[in-house]
Amino acid sequence: MARIFPSALLAVVSLLLPPSGLAGEWNPDKSVKIVVPFNPGGGTDQQARLVEKEFMEEFGQPLSFVYKPGADGAVGATELKDYPADGYNIAVHTFPLIMMNTLTGKGRYSMDDFDYLGISSLDVAVLVTRRESPLDTLEKFVETARSRPDRKLTVGVVEVLGPSHIAALKLQRLGVPMNIIPMAGGAKGIAAVLGGHLDALMSVKGASLNTVSKLNVLAVASSGADPDLSGVPTFTERGFPVEAAAARIWIAPRGLPDDVKARYEEGFRRIYGKDDVKSRLAGAGQPVTFESGQELGRMVEAFEQEAGELVEYYTATKGR
Repeated sequence: MARIFPSALLAVVSLLLPPSGLAGEWNPDKSVKIVVPFNPGGGTDQQARLVEKEFMEEFGQPLSFVYKPGADGAVGATELKDYPADGYNIAVHTFPLIMMNTLTGKGRYSMDDFDYLGISSLDVAVLVTRRESPLDTLEKFVETARSRPDRKLTVGVVEVLGPSHIAALKLQRLGVPMNIIPMAGGAKGIAAVLGGHLDALMSVKGASLNTVSKLNVLAVASSGADPDLSGVPTFTERGFPVEAAAARIWIAPRGLPDDVKARYEEGFRRIYGKDDVKSRLAGAGQPVTFESGQELGRMVEAFEQEAGELVEYYTATKGR
């Protein structure tokens, strides 16, 4: 009779275990559809593409990308809510934009239509001008804006009621006059400010890093100093309590079985805990700050009142 050595037996058993998990854990047995509610190549798409290999290693099945751009992410989110809640349909999206769309009527969904799987990274808002601009500090920007209220500074933003727009609205509410101009994407916003067609751009950090040598970064909308932007003050440090960021979030249609939801959350926690993933995303301006689905739920709840106030302010001042 052939002898089976312990090492060989362990090797066979390991092949039978679910990918990266314990026996008995839920794992997909076919590819998982991922809805990306923006065009390919943007920050949200990048968030998923940069961990595509790790998803396969963790869950044993590939991601099948489905792009559903339109209405600032509302089209994709609206479609996702009607997919089966079976673990084979997930999405990567951006908060708070996904929530703001429910308040403006763009999205035919509510935040209660989704299960929250986690927050993977934060991409903070920054105010930039081109390198040659005399508006090379926040103080100069504010002083100039306040000295010419009838000839307002032009400030581009990316995505209506997205994080950069929210940061600009908050600054405007604090008494800094400006003409806010929505841009069709971060790349076009950067090109416009570099070409002198805008006085400034409120963008997210990730969209600005590749051209930061050509820009003045006046302030960052974070709670503390940003390690990628040495010497750049926060708005709060300069007397303007403005915080805004694009949180890349993972969601699924409401009603996932508890074991499936738990498996995704733990799997994403492992993926985003890897040093090479952290390095990769940091290089893309989206440093990993993984938080649970429960924490995402708390974030949604905490922002609800402020979101309504911002939409009301934007509606009342639009076009002025």
